[in-house]
Amino acid sequence: MATYVKELNGYIADVPKVIFRRCDGEVFAMDELTAASVTANIDTIPVNAGWSLFAVAILPGQSTFELNFTSGKFDARMFAVTNKAEFKANAAFAMDALEYGEVDANHQITLLHTPIAGTVKIANLEESDEATVASGTFKVDIETKKVTFCADDEFPQMQIVYQYEDEVQEAIITNKESAIGEATCIWPVYGSGDDCSESSIVGYYMVRVFRARVSTMPGVDTSLDTLRDVA
Repeated sequence: MATYVKELNGYIADVPKVIFRRCDGEVFAMDELTAASVTANIDTIPVNAGWSLFAVAILPGQSTFELNFTSGKFDARMFAVTNKAEFKANAAFAMDALEYGEVDANHQITLLHTPIAGTVKIANLEESDEATVASGTFKVDIETKKVTFCADDEFPQMQIVYQYEDEVQEAIITNKESAIGEATCIWPVYGSGDDCSESSIVGYYMVRVFRARVSTMPGVDTSLDTLRDVA
């Protein structure tokens, strides 16, 4: 639903772009939002006296201005908005993997990644380094990424959990410093509530909070795609 802006004779019918300038000079920009809301909260303190059923005075209390956003893009840098973070590019990291594999005619499963020694875990089975794989055990060949099972054990499909090393963009987050800074929201204002093309922009509506504190950590909310073929 479009919101009419009288001063610009136009409509707000889109999400804003958000810029947050943290107090230490770091700048965060979010331009792929899917939802945004701005709410002003004003608390009052009533003063009662005598037998009156009504307050004799109403004093202003704490006032807050809340900005809530949902982004269609997620990256590790979002965590740095709420807390100080140190980023390491191309850092070696032990990634976790969960795979379901079909046991072939050689009683083996080939993993997608090269596992780290000692990290392969299979329910109800123990890893063995013996030349002959006994019942109830399995053997891992790091070079070939193959997991070998005992011929006497019949496992048509196995669930395998392991770790492998990969280069990642690592973010080290600390909660020693809270995020305080300046938040700016910029909404495009369109000449028509039905046309949200760039050519229809007649101006911009900006809300700036000069002292803002980020109070909520980012998170991910996902669900199974209803169009996904799970057959």
